[in-house]
Amino acid sequence: MKKSLKISLGGIAFTIEEDAYAALELYLQSLKGHFGDTEEAREVTRDIEERAAELLVKLLAGKEIVTIEMVNDVIDTLGRPEQISDEEIGGENEPSDASKERSAKHRLYRDPQNALVAGVSAGLGAYFNVDPLVFRILFAILVLANGLGAVIYIILWIVLPQAETVRQRMEMRGEEMNLSNIEKNIKYEFEQVRNNMKRNRFADVMERFVNALGRFFVALGGVLAVVAKVVVAIIAVFFIGIGLLGITGSVLSLFLGDTVIALLPNYSGLTIGQLLGTTFDLGSMLWIIIPVFLIVLIPFLSLIFIGLRMVFRFNVRGSAIFVTSASVWIFAVLLLASVTFLQARSFTIRESVKDRFEISLADTTANTLWLVGDEDFDYGDYKPEKIVTIDDYSIAQNGGYAKIIGKPKVYIAKSDGDNFEMLIVKKSRGATRQTARHSADAINLEYTLVGDKLVLSPYFYIPYNQKWRVQEVEVTIFVPEGKRIHLEENLENILSSDQEYCSCWPDEMVGNIWQMSGNRLIKQ
Repeated sequence: MKKSLKISLGGIAFTIEEDAYAALELYLQSLKGHFGDTEEAREVTRDIEERAAELLVKLLAGKEIVTIEMVNDVIDTLGRPEQISDEEIGGENEPSDASKERSAKHRLYRDPQNALVAGVSAGLGAYFNVDPLVFRILFAILVLANGLGAVIYIILWIVLPQAETVRQRMEMRGEEMNLSNIEKNIKYEFEQVRNNMKRNRFADVMERFVNALGRFFVALGGVLAVVAKVVVAIIAVFFIGIGLLGITGSVLSLFLGDTVIALLPNYSGLTIGQLLGTTFDLGSMLWIIIPVFLIVLIPFLSLIFIGLRMVFRFNVRGSAIFVTSASVWIFAVLLLASVTFLQARSFTIRESVKDRFEISLADTTANTLWLVGDEDFDYGDYKPEKIVTIDDYSIAQNGGYAKIIGKPKVYIAKSDGDNFEMLIVKKSRGATRQTARHSADAINLEYTLVGDKLVLSPYFYIPYNQKWRVQEVEVTIFVPEGKRIHLEENLENILSSDQEYCSCWPDEMVGNIWQMSGNRLIKQ
C-alpha cells in the first residue's frame, strides 16, 4: 500500500499518494520557474493551482485518495511549460479562436483593459463574444431615451466586478483554464496594456472623477441634513409663535373683546358681541363666541404641540389627547353649525308692509314738488360716535347700543290722480310671515313736508330691539300728469338707477326739474 499525505491545493484539502504529490510538486515548481517570481507570476500560479484543485475534485468523484494517474491527467489537461513554443503562438497577440473554448465558468465582469469609461461595454462584448462597439452604440441610443442608458450603465458599473486577475479575464471570455491559454492571454494582455495605456488613463480619470463626485454628494448630504435640521427648528419656532399669538388673541377677544376691538380702526367702538348681536337672535352671545373660540383655539394648540415635538422630539403614548382634542373641535363645529342653521331659519320668509298717502302741498295751486335729502340726518334719536359700514348698511354705536342703518331706494312714477302721492314699501325677512311682517313694520324712515318741499331722510334705521333681516325700503313719489318735481343734488346716493319713466342715471336726474308728460319724465 502506497504512503499518502494530507495537502492543501487551491484552498481545498486532499489526501494524496506520495508519488502523486511528488509529481504535482515538480509540476508546480516548473510553473514557477517558467513564469518567474513576479507578483503577476505568483498570481498566475495561484490561478493554476485553483484550476488543478477543481480538476482533482472532479476526478475523485467520491474517491478519497488522489493517485498519480489523476495528477498526470490534470497536468495533461493544464499543459506543461515545455510544450508551449513561440511557433504555437504564431506571433499573434490575441488568443486564437481554437483557444477560446467555452469554459463551464463563464462569468460577466467589467473589462478595465479595454475600457473607455468603466469597462461595462468591453466586459459585455467579451462575455457575448461581440465587438464592444455594439454595446457602446446601444448605450448611447438609450441615453437619448430620457437618460435610460446612463441609468443602466451606472447600475452595471456598480453591480459588475472588475476582471483584475488572469483567471477572471479568462472566465470573462469563457476560455478554458489551461497553461496554453494562460500563456497566450498573458502575452495578449501585455500588448493590450501597452496599446490601451491612454484609454486606461482616461478610465482612471473617470473612476477618480466618479469617486470624487460620490464624496461630494456625501458631503453635500451632510450639509443638507444640517440645513434641514435648521429649517425644521425655524418651522417649529414659527408654529409655536403663531400658536401663542393665536391663543393670546383668542383669549383677549373672548374676555377683553371691548378693549381689543376698540383698537381696530374699521370696527372701533363696537365689540364682536355687539356686531353679532345685530343679527343673531340668541339669549347669550356665548353660544356663538365659545364655539368660535374653540374652533380657533384647538388648531393653534396643535401648532404649538407640533412645534415642541419637532424641537424636543418627544414621543406621546396613547391617543387620548388627540381623540379628545378632535372630539372637542368637532363638537364646537357642530354646535356652531346648529346655531347658524337655526338662525338661518329667520331669513326664509320675506314679507313687506306698504303705506301709500297723498302729499298735500301748502299751496294747492302749486304744481312743483321739491324733493330734497335731509342733510342734518342724525341717525335717529342719537348722534353716532362711531360708524361701521358693511355693504349697503351701517352700524352706529349710540349710548352703548348698536343701531343698524340702511339706505332707501327712491323711484319717480306717474300718479293716476291729480295729487302728488308717496308710497313707502318696507321689506324684511323672518322665520314666519308674522315675524317678517313685524320686522318690516318696525323699520323707521323719517320725512317731513314743509310747504312744497318734501324732506326725505337719506337713511332708514332699525330699532334697537330688532335684528338685521335684510331690511329694505323703497320710496316711490307719484307725479300727476302735467305736474313737475325738482330733485335736489343730495338725492343722488338714494335715487334708484332703475327708473321706469326716465332712462337716466341718478347723477343726470338730480339738480333738475322734471315734468310728467304722458308716460315719460321730461326735463324742464
